[in-house]
Amino acid sequence: MAISREKMIELEKRTIDEVKVKSIVLMENAGMAIFNEIKDASSYTIICGSGNNGGDGLVIARHLILNGKEVEIFIIGENKSDDFKTNLEIVKNLTDKIFYIKDEDDYNNLVESLEVSEMAVDAIFGTGLNRELSNLYKDVINIINLHGNFIVSVDIPSGMDANTGDEYGACVRARKTFAISDIKNGELLNSNSGEIETVYIGIVRYSNE
Repeated sequence: MAISREKMIELEKRTIDEVKVKSIVLMENAGMAIFNEIKDASSYTIICGSGNNGGDGLVIARHLILNGKEVEIFIIGENKSDDFKTNLEIVKNLTDKIFYIKDEDDYNNLVESLEVSEMAVDAIFGTGLNRELSNLYKDVINIINLHGNFIVSVDIPSGMDANTGDEYGACVRARKTFAISDIKNGELLNSNSGEIETVYIGIVRYSNE
């Protein structure tokens, strides 16, 4: 069974507002769940957006680092969410292998990292994306597709519409997607999702309907 973007947002909001599970706890649960699924590789390039999907990526990065893995983190985007900022400050205490993608001058470093890492983790955009991507994001996604070895996506491949599966100018081609809590409708309509597996993070399973 798959659900819409709107239903996922509703269930997450109920978990936070009514059950009183803090959003950063859900982020930790998501990151830990995906870490447990991908921890058997030895080296990783993790590409994070600046919102909560990127925050999930930072949690994954932290647990990989604490388990002795080789991890390089690339961050794209300026409007950082509060939970992202909290997890970034934590990760900064563990590694200096944090790089920022601001323009095309930063692409070569990403290419080199992707080519040597066993796994690329796409944590740029989550299910909330509903707009055409800027050229910077399109370029980064195309670089991931061209140079990543084994690509996994956090919740949904970045660039994909969660409801329709349409692409906003570019889309990560994941070998495997870890859908958070539920598979989204659009993931079943676009083969770029690759193999889809759900991960449990503690979101409530009820609604007003």
